[in-house]
Amino acid sequence: MKKLLRSLLCLLLTLPLLLSVGCASNEQGDPSKDTPADDPSGNPSDDPSVEPDPTPTEPDPRAESLWNSAYADGDAGLTGPKDIYYMTVYQNGNKTMENPAPAADADVRYLFGSLENTRAVVPAEGYAVTLPGVATADYSLGKFRSQYRTEDYVLTLTYEDQNPYGKQNGHTTKDGYDLYMREWLVEQIADTNFLSNNGIMRTRKQEEEETVVGDYSVMTYCMQINLASKMDFPFYQIAIVHPTGNYDYFYLFVLKSRTKMLGEIDSIVASFREIDRVGEPSNGFTSYELKENPNWSEETKAYYEYLLNRTDVGFGAFHERNEDAYTEWLWGPEALNATPDVYMTYLHMGWYDTPSDPTETFERAAKFAGGNGFDGKPVFNLTYQFTVTNNTTGGVYTPMFDILRGKKDEFFRRLAGFIKDYGKPIIFRLNNEMNTDWTDYCGMMTLIDPDIFQMTWRHVYELFEEEGVNNLIWVFNPISTSCPYSNWGEAMCYMPGADYVQILGLTHYEMNNDSSPRSFRNLYTETANKMLPYFSEYPWMLGEFACGAGGETVYDWGKDAYVDLVKGRNLAKQTSWVEGMVDCFRHNQEEDYDFCRRIKLAVWFSSNDYVGSKVTNYLKLDEFCLPTIKALSEYLNNK
Repeated sequence: MKKLLRSLLCLLLTLPLLLSVGCASNEQGDPSKDTPADDPSGNPSDDPSVEPDPTPTEPDPRAESLWNSAYADGDAGLTGPKDIYYMTVYQNGNKTMENPAPAADADVRYLFGSLENTRAVVPAEGYAVTLPGVATADYSLGKFRSQYRTEDYVLTLTYEDQNPYGKQNGHTTKDGYDLYMREWLVEQIADTNFLSNNGIMRTRKQEEEETVVGDYSVMTYCMQINLASKMDFPFYQIAIVHPTGNYDYFYLFVLKSRTKMLGEIDSIVASFREIDRVGEPSNGFTSYELKENPNWSEETKAYYEYLLNRTDVGFGAFHERNEDAYTEWLWGPEALNATPDVYMTYLHMGWYDTPSDPTETFERAAKFAGGNGFDGKPVFNLTYQFTVTNNTTGGVYTPMFDILRGKKDEFFRRLAGFIKDYGKPIIFRLNNEMNTDWTDYCGMMTLIDPDIFQMTWRHVYELFEEEGVNNLIWVFNPISTSCPYSNWGEAMCYMPGADYVQILGLTHYEMNNDSSPRSFRNLYTETANKMLPYFSEYPWMLGEFACGAGGETVYDWGKDAYVDLVKGRNLAKQTSWVEGMVDCFRHNQEEDYDFCRRIKLAVWFSSNDYVGSKVTNYLKLDEFCLPTIKALSEYLNNK
């Protein structure tokens, strides 16, 4: 399910780095729920009693006290307070009618607008930029990204400084910068095969080298999604901007628009200036509101309520291909000797030109699952992925754009029929690990725009609702550490919204390939701390996880090659890790185990990782790790 090298890097470097198109925050604080854009004068549009100001005839007096000459853009006619007719101030992501100056302990941002242009000033990320038209801002996810919009476009602008490659004397080398670009940003948008395979055409001849614009080096990619009548913004203009000769950081501009905006992206980049950095970026958004689906069947609603109130941790396991003999052995008297809480399997959209037939998947579900949470049978846990290549991403076709074009609607309506006929509750984990570079639905596969992920999710959700599906509980399951390391690709930028998600899924592995494996408690305390501010009301599940037992070979980054290890399993450390996990599960209602209290289900990924014929990580629960199985069995039979 993962590209091995990249997943290994992401897991080794587990540092706390941490919609339809153009999201705007709503009254519940959900940054992925569409609402009318805020009025640029500063009046919140979600208050129907407040009428927006008419076109002003005098400069806004607030600008006098807040304007700084460093913000000026003479080419756009924004030279001083006399040119500012619209003024909007944000503090920590939200509008304020106060007049705060930039401060170290706050995230203060300004929109200075003339009658024709808008100057966005973001001291926390150190920039000022001019936007065409009277633009509004969405800083609900301001810690990660800023979004600006008019009726004609949405611009997403992010500051990026998380490149782990090519460090020398504390700075990133050009080679390290170029490697990051190839591996973790432009792999697809620079690939003519990828564009052709997905019905995307260039709208400007692609330059091979950066161009210099003032003090900055710029690389621009311009394209159009063909046959995109269902998309508001099918034109994409993407610019990557960094100070010339400085490779430590860059700014990413993703401008999507109703019409071709080649001149506009050039003028936006030309207007860009760095300013003194003051403050730290922050989110205006706080937490998602938990919303149950009002159309759920009574059986599905009852199971969801059971999950919400559950005080122990249910358990399941996935094995590649889910062979009958292995499934029966794992849960039989020779191994776990228990009934799983969930039965998990994967289903892809197809294999290249052959669409998937869900028949076998649902036959297996009827045999090994069929439960509703109260009848002693496992509940079906379906992980569904928008891929036809098992997530082989290099230059290939991804279904994402055809989903937006509506070309897959009948395919999904057929799947909806299988789901309805199954009848029992299904935990539906859609497109897991989207905040990576190894899935066919990640941001790198969607023009560096996580909003497209949101759009496809919501499209299929609503289509299933139209078909009368009433037994799906939808799981949003990012991986713990976003890879590529970035702000634009952070997990929260993919969240479809509270109306479309009922469970938070978590994924974090300990591969146990070094002398000091991280404990379950350390791994998931870190993960919980990232997600708790957003999902405090939600039930959580470990959508897939495991502790490996070492392997036969491991990648040596210094040698840039795999090196063999002493054959055999690091079984004692794996067993100890599982015993620590079980201890957390048993005490999850206690104060010191708050990180674990929201976890209701955990699914072990019981399938080894390979490179060639050699095992890189022993994850499979089999006859060679009976002590580990015993620790799990004791928990399952006494919880």
